[in-house]
Amino acid sequence: MAPAQVTAADIREFDVHGQILGDGAPVYVERFIHAALYRARPDIAAIVHSHAHTLVPFGATEQSLRPIWHMAGFIPDHVPVFEIRRFGGEETNMLISDNALGDRLADVLGDSSIVLMRGHGATVVGESVQQAVFRAIYAQLNAGIQLAAMQLGSVTYLNAAEAAHADDNNSGQVMRAWNMWVEELPGGADRNG
Repeated sequence: MAPAQVTAADIREFDVHGQILGDGAPVYVERFIHAALYRARPDIAAIVHSHAHTLVPFGATEQSLRPIWHMAGFIPDHVPVFEIRRFGGEETNMLISDNALGDRLADVLGDSSIVLMRGHGATVVGESVQQAVFRAIYAQLNAGIQLAAMQLGSVTYLNAAEAAHADDNNSGQVMRAWNMWVEELPGGADRNG
């Protein structure tokens, strides 16, 4: 089902290899993204995988996604790009559909907060659900701003120190944004959920 249709009753539990625990309900194939990243990085508590259209160009070209504004200080100066052809051959369906591809994605992510996936989208990680959502939203907004700025001419990006200081500051503001987004949901929701 589409993510917007998911309710609490639809939530399923998986083991660290992406295998469903409990009932055998149909599950989405790309669960291996999550399984592999959780196995590889104990610091990760949440993962957002998306097909944000503003991020796709940066995974399919030689133009690097870089932090252009203070809300995206978590974006490293070099965002890794997962090229599925390198690991799955020339005839994949572009999806991370098994643990082997998931493990290679985790390798490419390394210690970064984001990995672009050529022709597919991006995967963003965080130390909490709120931080992962914050990063996913601001990564795609940063990409849109960067694309617009590039059309105007030479771009001045955040340097490493500016990005690190902005990220430190923003880390304390995640719940501020989260609470606003929760309020915007139809019917509201549990602020801590």
